[in-house]
Amino acid sequence: MSGIGYAAAFLGGLFSLVSPCGALLVPAFFAYAFPGRHRLLGRTLLFYVGLCAVLVPLGMGSAQVSHLFYGRQELLVTVAGWALIGLGVLQVAGQGWTIGPLERLKGHVRGDSAGAVLVLGAVSGLAGFCAGPVLGAVLTVAAASGDGLRGAVLLAVYAAGMAAPLLLLAGLWQRYDLGGRRWLRGRGLRLGRLRLHTTSLLSGLVFGGLGVLFLLSDGTRGLALPIPDSWEAQLEELAASVQDVLPDLLVVGIVALAVAAVTAWRLRRH
Repeated sequence: MSGIGYAAAFLGGLFSLVSPCGALLVPAFFAYAFPGRHRLLGRTLLFYVGLCAVLVPLGMGSAQVSHLFYGRQELLVTVAGWALIGLGVLQVAGQGWTIGPLERLKGHVRGDSAGAVLVLGAVSGLAGFCAGPVLGAVLTVAAASGDGLRGAVLLAVYAAGMAAPLLLLAGLWQRYDLGGRRWLRGRGLRLGRLRLHTTSLLSGLVFGGLGVLFLLSDGTRGLALPIPDSWEAQLEELAASVQDVLPDLLVVGIVALAVAAVTAWRLRRH
């Protein structure tokens, strides 16, 4: 896997869904999808930014960042787990909090919005450390080459592979207005002096459940999915072998053509 490239990195992130480390991704999507259906694509992109915030610095070969993540894993897992539980409590209670530059985008950040989605993405990035040999190969190539920029781009592409299924799910969710279904619109509840809403309650429970899972499974490393190990190994081998068919230059060309085609189509529509 020494010749790891963009295609292999993307597929490695995509195939991480079948690893225990990918167990957080789909529940994480529903955690912010239930109450935030109107800007779901934007929230999914924020989730990707959260993934990159953890993974990309590792690809840059920063010794300080590597020491932080590999030297204090237990502390990071504990902080991340309790952070998710705290966000779940905020979401259930409907309380808000403010966060730096995001305040300019949205004055009062709630448990289901920008700040929470970024944290959720970062926690999922932490879970991605046990996602298989492709990620290990990417980190090894980045460290051995001394090219921090290439390592950062490879990890950003890997994170894009992790986020791609969520982005597709978000597009389908909005296209078919799944969030507008009656059972997801929910209704208000009153518990004593608290006024709650069923969608916020459901989202908060998912946030909290993910936090508990993260704590109990040592950052998902202790999870075991009902998928044979041979499947995961075969997918990882497939991701690595694709590099012979799709070299980096070809991948960049295909992406550029796709972006140009989508841009032209959008301009023509308008």
